[in-house]
Amino acid sequence: MTKEIVTFKGFNKDLKCRGFQFAIGETFHHDGKVEACGSGFHACECPFDVFSYYPPAESRYAETISFGITDSEEGGDTKIASSSITIKDELTLPQFIQRGIEWIWSKIDKSLEQQIMCGNRSAATNTGDWSAATNTGDQSAATNTGYRSAATNTGDRSAATNTGYQSAATNTGDWSAATNT
Repeated sequence: MTKEIVTFKGFNKDLKCRGFQFAIGETFHHDGKVEACGSGFHACECPFDVFSYYPPAESRYAETISFGITDSEEGGDTKIASSSITIKDELTLPQFIQRGIEWIWSKIDKSLEQQIMCGNRSAATNTGDWSAATNTGDQSAATNTGYRSAATNTGDRSAATNTGYQSAATNTGDWSAATNT
């Protein structure tokens, strides 16, 4: 059995990628050469990398399983090409961003000292590419600057802001705001 890799894929509004029609819940197979950025089914291990190819304003996203023959670019992002792909579930933008945060969190060395922000009137800030700032609590803030980064916050009267190319900011809660530049 070939190794299955959890990946994430972007599509246009019609669930197409490079002219190929996909469907949620189905598996697709590519016959022929598999080459990253050339041929095969492309998806990314890090959800935020998908924004490089399918920006949030006009795209749809899914969690996928890539398997079979795979290829990736040396020194590139987490994009891979595979001979087979299963389109598991379509994800809303907030769900997609949450998966990105979870992916980043899974890469953190949790043995290192760190500060996690939660609670009312708290703040989480971060700078750096491919990073995340998250916060929970009323009247709280999450801010982030960096390429392909995310800022998320939950709580009433809270804010999430982000500055960075191909980045995202989300917020849930009454009287709350999310801005991204």
